[in-house]
Amino acid sequence: MIEDKRFYTFVFAPTAKSQLRKLNVHHNVIYLLLGFAAVGVLTVAYGTWRLAQHAVVVAKLNMTVQENRRLRERNQEAEGKYDLIKTRLAALDTTQRKLAETSGISRHLDISRNIGQGGPDSDTDLTDIERATAALEAELRTIKDVFDKDQVRLSSTPAGWPVRGYITDGFGNRRNPFGGSGSEMHAGLDIATNHGTAIESTADGIVIFAGPYAGYGNVVVIDHGYGVTTRYAHMSSIAVSVGNHVTRGKQIGAVGSTGRSTAPHCHYEVRLHDRPVNPLNYISVGRS
Repeated sequence: MIEDKRFYTFVFAPTAKSQLRKLNVHHNVIYLLLGFAAVGVLTVAYGTWRLAQHAVVVAKLNMTVQENRRLRERNQEAEGKYDLIKTRLAALDTTQRKLAETSGISRHLDISRNIGQGGPDSDTDLTDIERATAALEAELRTIKDVFDKDQVRLSSTPAGWPVRGYITDGFGNRRNPFGGSGSEMHAGLDIATNHGTAIESTADGIVIFAGPYAGYGNVVVIDHGYGVTTRYAHMSSIAVSVGNHVTRGKQIGAVGSTGRSTAPHCHYEVRLHDRPVNPLNYISVGRS
């Protein structure tokens, strides 16, 4: 067997003034050291890569945890809002049901039975909420139209007294107040009060006549729609003109004794399709 005698000689001086020294190292030792060095470098590189990879995984995990926490918080908030919407929608449905009953509107849909029971992540439940909301809005518009029409009718219906005073003659047959025998039909109420007292419209409407007319003297006639008109007669002065829109409580003239009258008073009539009806059906005696 031939002995391997290859060596590497290293020459070095411990100090600047020292003699040179030689160190013979077998080449196998050199190779072994280089191998260990390479393994060490690779080990360090691998460890560094693994640490970096682990750091990335940890960072992603932390981001995932934070995102999950935010999603949970948003989900809880959404659930709270969803429950609140359902509660308010149910309350609105109850209120609207009462309004519908009051206005005489028949409901075609029970909203409360069509509200989903799941959480906000359910597309079906959200669709139910949207459908229920749309149905409520449609019914609200219908109810509003009915109430608006009722409000117009209410404001156009005679109510209250045209003037403060006391009744000297009622509606119906009466003895001739100017003497003589026989009786006559009295088409309204005579309300006596001081000369010049303001006379007010008892409902919203349009003035269709304002001026002197036969035994009425100075008279104002107001059309309230729905076949209803009112007359205010024997005025000393008139404060409105034909075509004026008046509202309930607006002054239209003043008490006088013009026309066929024995003393200052307001002759007040309510007519339905131009037929006289008893004004007491429209006003409260307790408010005189």
